[in-house]
Amino acid sequence: MLSLFDDAPDPSAPSDPGPSPLSDGQRLQIRDAFGLLGLTTAREQFALVEELTGIRLSRVTDLTEDAARSLIYTLKGRVQNAGRANTGDSWADRDEDTWIDRL
Repeated sequence: MLSLFDDAPDPSAPSDPGPSPLSDGQRLQIRDAFGLLGLTTAREQFALVEELTGIRLSRVTDLTEDAARSLIYTLKGRVQNAGRANTGDSWADRDEDTWIDRL
C-alpha cells in the first residue's frame, strides 16, 4: 500500500491529460465572430485574442477549450456593440432608458 507522500506513482491513478483543445464548434463560432467584426487576417485575429484573453497564440491549436469559451463570450459582446457609437460618456452610451427617461 502506498502512502500519500510516497514518490512512486500509483499505476491505477488516471493521468492528467492536460487542458482540452478547442472544439470544432468553438472554432466555427470564433471564425464567425471574426467575420462579423471584419477581422480577416491571422495577425488581426491573434491580436484580438491576446487583447481579450491575455494569451499570445502562435497557432490556433494553442487555444484551450476554457480559453475559447471565454473568448467566445467576449466576442459576442464585441459583435453586439460593433455598430454602436461609443462616446466615452456612460450616461449617453447606456443601452436602456432609465426611470428619468420614462418620466
